[in-house]
Amino acid sequence: MTLADTHVPDPGFGPRDDLRHWPAEAGGRMRDSLFYEMIMPDERLGLQVYLYLTAHGRAGFNVSVWSPDTEPLALDLDGGSVPEDMDLDDFRLKGLSIRQPELRRTAEVTYESEKVRLEYRFDAVQDAFSYRSNPDGLPEWFAQNRLEQTGRVSGFLEVGGRRVEWDRRMGHRDHSWGNRDWGIPHHWKWFVAYTDSGNAINGWIWIAGGEWGFAGSVLKNGVTVPVSHIEHKATYHDDMSQKRLEATLVDTAGGRTEVTFDRFALIRLPTNDKMATEIWESACDATIDGEAAAGQWETHWSRDYLNHLVASRNR
Repeated sequence: MTLADTHVPDPGFGPRDDLRHWPAEAGGRMRDSLFYEMIMPDERLGLQVYLYLTAHGRAGFNVSVWSPDTEPLALDLDGGSVPEDMDLDDFRLKGLSIRQPELRRTAEVTYESEKVRLEYRFDAVQDAFSYRSNPDGLPEWFAQNRLEQTGRVSGFLEVGGRRVEWDRRMGHRDHSWGNRDWGIPHHWKWFVAYTDSGNAINGWIWIAGGEWGFAGSVLKNGVTVPVSHIEHKATYHDDMSQKRLEATLVDTAGGRTEVTFDRFALIRLPTNDKMATEIWESACDATIDGEAAAGQWETHWSRDYLNHLVASRNR
């Protein structure tokens, strides 16, 4: 079987699913979240923009830029309310704006504050991929559906007295919708890596309810193949922050893709949810089958469990 022959199961989303979602019943709950990122090993920088929006109009976002320094260069947290007729193809909230001129293909994100200014124009290099297309599927506690997509990014970033220009540099985005139950997962690793040549991988390893599962895809030579499972070994520093991840993504065509992540910068995102969730994002020097890549490796922990792990490593 060749990659081109590989069947990708129905992702379960339609052409308008990059827009805002609504509950099945009036007054019900629904939540969308959008995420845009870029890791820049040559600049020793990581960037992400995250937005959530509920069906009742409550919205919040973070714009984060981090480096090997102890403190992030920017960690802007803000939010507010938006009107019912504001959708995700032309969204504005305080300094953040998001436009999607061609749904599931292009996006234009701009942001401006006292600390950071950016223009992020995304042009997809693959069709949007859903974790529903993986053999383990997408667990209901995580989302109703989710699309992941790698692309080329043009624009700029201004932060900390620096200006970085982007000319079709690789980046990644996702869009989830549905209500997430943060109390169910014990732990997860989510990661993405991409090369200048246009190859990319995305992986998700989760442990929940005593079970584990895998999701993600491999993009090689313009062909996207779902991941079947992921063999992996992670190492951590004494504070349980990410150090190195070695993984083999075994795809549904039987291919094996070797990836490594070595952290060069870390940001711990503040969360106030009742489950005391910790989300830590690392910017990494990465490789895909030995080719230099940029990578982001996220870990999810329950705070009590994480604190116990750290204490046990330091006895």
